[in-house]
Amino acid sequence: QRSQLEKRAWIKLALSCTAEAAQQPANHSSSETRHFNVGKAMLAVIPATLDLSHSRQTVSDIQTLSAALEHSSHVFLLNLSECVLDARHFQALGAGLGYVKKLLLYGNIGLHEEGLSSLASAVKSCQVSSQLEMLNIRWCGLTEQDSSSIVQVVRVFPKLRDLGLGGNTLRTRGVNQLARSLIYSTAEKISLNNNNLDCEAGSVLGNLIFKKYNLTYLDVSDNPLLNSSVSDMLEGVKHSDSLEKLFLNNT
Repeated sequence: QRSQLEKRAWIKLALSCTAEAAQQPANHSSSETRHFNVGKAMLAVIPATLDLSHSRQTVSDIQTLSAALEHSSHVFLLNLSECVLDARHFQALGAGLGYVKKLLLYGNIGLHEEGLSSLASAVKSCQVSSQLEMLNIRWCGLTEQDSSSIVQVVRVFPKLRDLGLGGNTLRTRGVNQLARSLIYSTAEKISLNNNNLDCEAGSVLGNLIFKKYNLTYLDVSDNPLLNSSVSDMLEGVKHSDSLEKLFLNNT
Protein backbone atom coordinates (compact mmCIF):
# COMPACT_ATOMS: atom_id res chain seq x y z
CA GLN A 1 0.00 0.00 0.00
CA ARG A 2 2.81 2.38 0.85
CA SER A 3 4.47 1.63 -2.49
CA GLN A 4 1.27 2.48 -4.37
CA LEU A 5 0.92 5.74 -2.43
CA GLU A 6 4.51 6.67 -3.26
CA LYS A 7 3.89 6.01 -6.95
CA ARG A 8 0.75 8.12 -6.98
CA ALA A 9 2.56 10.89 -5.11
CA TRP A 10 5.39 10.87 -7.63
CA ILE A 11 2.98 10.99 -10.56
CA LYS A 12 1.08 13.87 -8.94
CA LEU A 13 4.32 15.77 -8.36
CA ALA A 14 5.47 15.07 -11.92
CA LEU A 15 2.21 16.36 -13.35
CA SER A 16 2.33 19.48 -11.19
CA CYS A 17 5.86 20.16 -12.45
CA THR A 18 4.59 19.72 -15.97
CA ALA A 19 1.75 22.18 -15.41
CA GLU A 20 4.09 24.71 -13.82
CA ALA A 21 6.57 24.44 -16.68
CA ALA A 22 3.84 24.77 -19.28
CA GLN A 23 2.51 27.97 -17.67
CA GLN A 24 5.85 29.77 -17.69
CA PRO A 25 5.64 32.95 -19.80
CA ALA A 26 8.88 32.30 -21.67
CA ASN A 27 8.92 31.53 -25.38
CA HIS A 28 6.85 28.37 -25.93
CA SER A 29 6.46 28.46 -29.66
CA SER A 30 7.35 24.79 -30.12
CA SER A 31 6.70 21.49 -28.38
CA GLU A 32 10.48 21.00 -28.19
CA THR A 33 10.80 24.11 -25.99
CA ARG A 34 7.93 22.97 -23.78
CA HIS A 35 9.42 19.49 -23.37
CA PHE A 36 12.73 21.03 -22.34
CA ASN A 37 11.01 23.08 -19.62
CA VAL A 38 9.04 20.06 -18.43
CA GLY A 39 12.17 17.94 -18.18
CA LYS A 40 14.12 20.69 -16.42
CA ALA A 41 11.33 21.14 -13.86
CA MET A 42 11.26 17.42 -13.07
CA LEU A 43 14.98 16.71 -12.78
CA ALA A 44 14.91 17.47 -9.06
CA VAL A 45 12.24 14.86 -8.31
CA ILE A 46 12.93 11.93 -10.60
CA PRO A 47 14.88 9.16 -8.77
CA ALA A 48 17.62 6.91 -10.14
CA THR A 49 15.35 3.88 -9.72
CA LEU A 50 11.81 4.69 -10.77
CA ASP A 51 9.25 1.99 -9.92
CA LEU A 52 5.82 2.73 -11.37
CA SER A 53 4.80 -0.92 -11.69
CA HIS A 54 1.18 -2.02 -11.10
CA SER A 55 -0.11 1.50 -11.72
CA ARG A 56 -2.44 2.76 -14.43
CA GLN A 57 -0.69 5.31 -16.63
CA THR A 58 -2.45 7.45 -19.22
CA VAL A 59 -0.71 8.33 -22.47
CA SER A 60 -0.38 11.86 -21.10
CA ASP A 61 1.37 10.50 -17.99
CA ILE A 62 3.85 8.62 -20.16
CA GLN A 63 4.47 11.72 -22.29
CA THR A 64 5.26 13.62 -19.10
CA LEU A 65 7.61 10.90 -17.94
CA SER A 66 9.30 10.74 -21.33
CA ALA A 67 9.86 14.50 -21.36
CA ALA A 68 11.63 14.26 -18.00
CA LEU A 69 13.73 11.26 -19.00
CA GLU A 70 14.96 13.03 -22.11
CA HIS A 71 16.84 15.46 -19.88
CA SER A 72 17.89 13.10 -17.09
CA SER A 73 21.10 11.11 -17.44
CA HIS A 74 20.95 9.56 -13.95
CA VAL A 75 17.93 7.21 -14.24
CA PHE A 76 19.30 3.69 -13.91
CA LEU A 77 16.11 1.60 -13.82
CA LEU A 78 12.56 2.24 -15.02
CA ASN A 79 9.90 -0.27 -13.97
CA LEU A 80 6.59 -0.08 -15.84
CA SER A 81 5.61 -3.70 -15.29
CA GLU A 82 1.90 -4.60 -15.34
CA CYS A 83 0.77 -1.06 -16.17
CA VAL A 84 -1.63 -2.07 -18.97
CA LEU A 85 0.43 -0.21 -21.56
CA ASP A 86 -0.37 -0.39 -25.28
CA ALA A 87 1.16 0.90 -28.53
CA ARG A 88 0.22 4.53 -27.77
CA HIS A 89 2.08 4.42 -24.46
CA PHE A 90 5.18 2.87 -26.03
CA GLN A 91 5.23 5.46 -28.80
CA ALA A 92 5.16 8.18 -26.14
CA LEU A 93 7.79 6.47 -23.98
CA GLY A 94 10.42 5.63 -26.59
CA ALA A 95 11.84 9.12 -27.07
CA GLY A 96 12.77 9.33 -23.37
CA LEU A 97 14.72 6.09 -23.13
CA GLY A 98 18.09 7.41 -24.26
CA TYR A 99 19.76 7.29 -20.84
CA VAL A 100 17.79 4.51 -19.09
CA LYS A 101 19.95 1.43 -18.40
CA LYS A 102 17.27 -1.07 -17.32
CA LEU A 103 13.67 -1.23 -18.56
CA LEU A 104 11.10 -3.58 -17.01
CA LEU A 105 7.87 -4.07 -18.98
CA TYR A 106 6.88 -7.39 -17.41
CA GLY A 107 3.23 -8.33 -17.78
CA ASN A 108 2.11 -5.67 -20.27
CA ILE A 109 0.01 -7.93 -22.46
CA GLY A 110 -0.79 -5.05 -24.82
CA LEU A 111 2.79 -5.00 -26.08
CA HIS A 112 2.53 -7.29 -29.12
CA GLU A 113 3.65 -6.42 -32.65
CA GLU A 114 2.19 -2.91 -32.80
CA GLY A 115 3.54 -1.96 -29.38
CA LEU A 116 7.00 -3.34 -30.14
CA SER A 117 7.13 -1.55 -33.50
CA SER A 118 6.01 1.70 -31.86
CA LEU A 119 8.70 1.36 -29.21
CA ALA A 120 11.42 0.64 -31.77
CA SER A 121 10.38 3.52 -34.00
CA ALA A 122 10.27 5.98 -31.06
CA VAL A 123 13.70 4.89 -29.77
CA LYS A 124 15.13 5.53 -33.24
CA SER A 125 13.95 9.13 -32.96
CA CYS A 126 15.95 9.72 -29.75
CA GLN A 127 18.60 12.40 -30.05
CA VAL A 128 20.81 10.30 -27.77
CA SER A 129 21.93 6.80 -28.72
CA SER A 130 20.23 4.36 -26.34
CA GLN A 131 22.21 3.26 -23.29
CA LEU A 132 19.77 0.44 -22.43
CA GLU A 133 21.49 -2.72 -21.19
CA MET A 134 18.58 -4.75 -19.83
CA LEU A 135 15.10 -5.26 -21.31
CA ASN A 136 12.50 -7.38 -19.51
CA ILE A 137 9.45 -8.20 -21.66
CA ARG A 138 8.46 -11.39 -19.84
CA TRP A 139 4.83 -12.52 -19.69
CA CYS A 140 3.67 -9.97 -22.25
CA GLY A 141 1.59 -12.39 -24.31
CA LEU A 142 4.10 -12.36 -27.18
CA THR A 143 3.69 -15.06 -29.83
CA GLU A 144 5.63 -16.30 -32.84
CA GLN A 145 3.93 -13.60 -34.93
CA ASP A 146 5.71 -10.98 -32.80
CA SER A 147 9.23 -12.35 -33.31
CA SER A 148 10.13 -9.99 -36.18
CA SER A 149 9.06 -7.01 -34.05
CA ILE A 150 11.21 -8.28 -31.16
CA VAL A 151 14.13 -8.29 -33.61
CA GLN A 152 13.39 -4.62 -34.43
CA VAL A 153 13.49 -3.73 -30.74
CA VAL A 154 16.75 -5.59 -30.12
CA ARG A 155 18.39 -3.74 -33.01
CA VAL A 156 17.60 -0.25 -31.67
CA PHE A 157 19.39 -1.00 -28.40
CA PRO A 158 23.08 -1.26 -29.40
CA LYS A 159 24.26 -1.84 -25.82
CA LEU A 160 21.66 -4.44 -24.82
CA ARG A 161 23.18 -7.18 -22.65
CA ASP A 162 20.21 -8.84 -20.91
CA LEU A 163 17.06 -9.84 -22.78
CA GLY A 164 14.18 -11.36 -20.80
CA LEU A 165 11.56 -13.12 -22.96
CA GLY A 166 10.32 -15.75 -20.52
CA GLY A 167 6.65 -16.54 -20.08
CA ASN A 168 5.58 -15.78 -23.64
CA THR A 169 4.48 -18.17 -26.40
CA LEU A 170 7.17 -17.70 -29.02
CA ARG A 171 7.28 -21.42 -29.79
CA THR A 172 10.05 -23.00 -31.85
CA ARG A 173 9.13 -21.14 -35.03
CA GLY A 174 9.36 -17.74 -33.34
CA VAL A 175 12.62 -18.54 -31.57
CA ASN A 176 14.06 -19.80 -34.85
CA GLN A 177 13.41 -16.44 -36.48
CA LEU A 178 14.64 -14.56 -33.44
CA ALA A 179 17.81 -16.63 -33.02
CA ARG A 180 19.14 -15.66 -36.45
CA SER A 181 19.34 -12.04 -35.30
CA LEU A 182 20.33 -12.74 -31.69
CA ILE A 183 23.49 -14.50 -32.88
CA TYR A 184 24.84 -11.12 -34.02
CA SER A 185 23.40 -9.00 -31.21
CA THR A 186 25.19 -7.66 -28.13
CA ALA A 187 22.89 -9.67 -25.79
CA GLU A 188 24.91 -11.87 -23.45
CA LYS A 189 22.07 -13.07 -21.23
CA ILE A 190 18.88 -14.48 -22.81
CA SER A 191 15.85 -15.93 -21.02
CA LEU A 192 13.43 -18.08 -23.04
CA ASN A 193 11.84 -20.08 -20.25
CA ASN A 194 8.11 -20.92 -20.48
CA ASN A 195 7.81 -20.32 -24.23
CA ASN A 196 6.32 -23.66 -25.31
CA LEU A 197 9.49 -24.69 -27.14
CA ASP A 198 9.22 -28.26 -28.42
CA CYS A 199 11.73 -30.94 -29.40
CA GLU A 200 12.55 -29.18 -32.68
CA ALA A 201 13.99 -26.20 -30.78
CA GLY A 202 17.08 -28.14 -29.72
CA SER A 203 18.98 -27.67 -32.97
CA VAL A 204 18.06 -23.97 -33.09
CA LEU A 205 19.25 -23.37 -29.55
CA GLY A 206 22.34 -25.53 -30.01
CA ASN A 207 23.28 -23.46 -33.04
CA LEU A 208 22.71 -20.25 -31.05
CA ILE A 209 25.00 -21.47 -28.27
CA PHE A 210 27.65 -22.56 -30.77
CA LYS A 211 27.69 -19.42 -32.95
CA LYS A 212 27.00 -16.65 -30.44
CA TYR A 213 30.51 -15.91 -29.21
CA ASN A 214 29.41 -13.59 -26.38
CA LEU A 215 26.55 -15.67 -24.90
CA THR A 216 27.15 -16.27 -21.19
CA TYR A 217 23.66 -17.15 -19.90
CA LEU A 218 20.72 -19.01 -21.43
CA ASP A 219 17.52 -20.05 -19.63
CA VAL A 220 15.20 -22.46 -21.46
CA SER A 221 13.57 -23.93 -18.37
CA ASP A 222 9.94 -25.11 -18.35
CA ASN A 223 9.77 -25.99 -22.04
CA PRO A 224 8.82 -29.46 -23.41
CA LEU A 225 12.20 -29.94 -25.11
CA LEU A 226 12.69 -33.70 -24.54
CA ASN A 227 16.04 -35.48 -24.32
CA SER A 228 16.91 -35.22 -28.01
CA SER A 229 16.69 -31.42 -27.88
CA VAL A 230 18.83 -31.26 -24.78
CA SER A 231 21.45 -33.40 -26.54
CA ASP A 232 21.53 -30.94 -29.46
CA MET A 233 22.02 -28.06 -27.06
CA LEU A 234 24.78 -29.80 -25.16
CA GLU A 235 26.55 -30.36 -28.45
CA GLY A 236 26.60 -26.61 -28.89
CA VAL A 237 27.89 -26.17 -25.35
CA LYS A 238 30.91 -28.34 -26.21
CA HIS A 239 32.00 -25.79 -28.79
CA SER A 240 31.16 -22.65 -26.82
CA ASP A 241 33.94 -20.66 -25.17
CA SER A 242 31.61 -18.13 -23.54
CA LEU A 243 28.58 -19.90 -22.04
CA GLU A 244 28.72 -19.97 -18.23
CA LYS A 245 25.14 -20.86 -17.24
CA LEU A 246 22.52 -22.98 -19.00
CA PHE A 247 19.20 -23.62 -17.24
CA LEU A 248 17.22 -26.69 -18.31
CA ASN A 249 14.88 -27.19 -15.36
CA ASN A 250 11.64 -29.04 -16.18
CA THR A 251 12.43 -29.65 -19.83
